[in-house]
Amino acid sequence: MRKTTIGVIGAGAVGKVHIENIISAIPTAHLKHVADAFPDHYNEWARDLGYPLAEKDHSIMLKDPELEVVIICAPAALHGDLIIEAAKHGKHIFCEKPFDYNIDKIVEAMKEVEKAGVKLQLGFNRRFDKNFAKARNYIDSGEVGDVHIVKLTSRDPIPPAIEYFTAPGGEHCSIYTDTTIHDFDMARFLNNSEVVEVFATGSKLINKDNPIITRADTIAVILRFEDGSMALIDNSWQAVYGYDQRAEVFGTNGTVTVENDVFSQAVLHSAKGIIGEKPLVTIKDRYGDAYATEIREFISAIQNDTTVKITGKDGLYATVIAEAAKLSAAENRIVKISELLPKITY
Repeated sequence: MRKTTIGVIGAGAVGKVHIENIISAIPTAHLKHVADAFPDHYNEWARDLGYPLAEKDHSIMLKDPELEVVIICAPAALHGDLIIEAAKHGKHIFCEKPFDYNIDKIVEAMKEVEKAGVKLQLGFNRRFDKNFAKARNYIDSGEVGDVHIVKLTSRDPIPPAIEYFTAPGGEHCSIYTDTTIHDFDMARFLNNSEVVEVFATGSKLINKDNPIITRADTIAVILRFEDGSMALIDNSWQAVYGYDQRAEVFGTNGTVTVENDVFSQAVLHSAKGIIGEKPLVTIKDRYGDAYATEIREFISAIQNDTTVKITGKDGLYATVIAEAAKLSAAENRIVKISELLPKITY
């Protein structure tokens, strides 16, 4: 079995999930390099598990001729530049969402990837979740019919720590660009039409007593697609009961729904009431399999020279929709995607 040699840039929470999966769940992958700007905390964890230790300088891995793939899990503000650098070294690239905060930087990175002839896949792992993938299968088979309304609920169990806002590029972080961006991608994934208009509103409810954090943490968004269909999204940075990740797609032939994953399907019915499990709490519990599947399929695309399932265009569109939502909330108006979508000439 051929193994693809991989390096990971960024060994935080998501980077560790990818590292564990590469080592334990993806036999077609070999992890050779890890790089992180602050390697000590990761190395303490990795040393106990016998995993490769992290270097501080990511350029070491890029100069390694054996390295085929770079997985980028660094802060989002660095994504575009790291993609450009990796592409110039001829490495295939898997990059966590968002593509970048800067739309011009995204276009520059896409051009560099095209020029280098390498593959680029964006890390929208929910497309690989078995529940959402099954919903898409029902849509593709015609069971739902023409899609009219997509409803998406995404609520995280724990809000971001203050370090989230103080990391490099933290001034650009927002619930729209870093969390709801998954829902913007899912809206496109669950509909066969492109978004043309966005209306969003948001409030600071979770952090209302914290003067340091000024951004919205609870939002609602309406998307209108070019065929007139719509998506309704509600998002929160804190659900005390765990990951609240639900979807409903309503069409001319029926409706497909996705409910929360829970620790078990056992439900107790007694004189005291009906008691069931809470939703999953950690990102590894909720999306561990999806994280593994997306990397496994990316490696398959490289080894078989096939098209990746989530392209740079998908990453660009998700970021443009997120920026349109931010603008809509700030200016209290409908924003047309055409106001922000760049013309790509290659």
